[in-house]
Amino acid sequence: MLRDRQPLDDRAFRALIVEARAGDERAIEVLFRDLYPRVLRFARVSEPRAADDIAGEVWLAVARGLRAFDGELVGFRAWVFSIARRRLADHRRTAVRRATDPVAAEFFSAHPAGADTEAEVVDQMTGQAAIDLIARTLPADQAEVLTLRILGDLDVAHVAELMGRDANWVRVTQHRALRRLATALGPAAVADADKNFVDRVIPVESRTI
Repeated sequence: MLRDRQPLDDRAFRALIVEARAGDERAIEVLFRDLYPRVLRFARVSEPRAADDIAGEVWLAVARGLRAFDGELVGFRAWVFSIARRRLADHRRTAVRRATDPVAAEFFSAHPAGADTEAEVVDQMTGQAAIDLIARTLPADQAEVLTLRILGDLDVAHVAELMGRDANWVRVTQHRALRRLATALGPAAVADADKNFVDRVIPVESRTI
């Protein structure tokens, strides 16, 4: 069984998914800790007030469909984020018909992520502050590409498939997003607007918080 603080990799995932499909609660909890904070932050970029509700709906859908999933870790994360994108789309369609705004629930935001919530980032920026910067600074397409690449840990091909675009569009959009973020952070950051820049803005250890 995967230890609580051990990173989830392909080898660990293969054993973990078998146990989770069999209903092992500890395996399901490990998947939850890996996935839920990622999905929550992804939702907060687009729908901050409804993010908790949306992330909860995504997790319920994942739990219901877990027995049918067959694949590797990257495919699993792509599957989860495809569900998240559909739930976001559903929420937006429903919100148009609502007379009142959704109220975010804070219950799941207190769930421990299994990692230190403070991280060294540009000017002591926290992981959440970096996500807030993305949401505040970038157009929707650029924000979605960047969060899928960072939070979902998905490669260009999977992001392209999820968004119905080609790989070159994803690369160009990511580059533009990073340049815009770098500019927002100041002239000194512009030269670093590449994947290494992302690693400084949202370190690996804080991406799942």
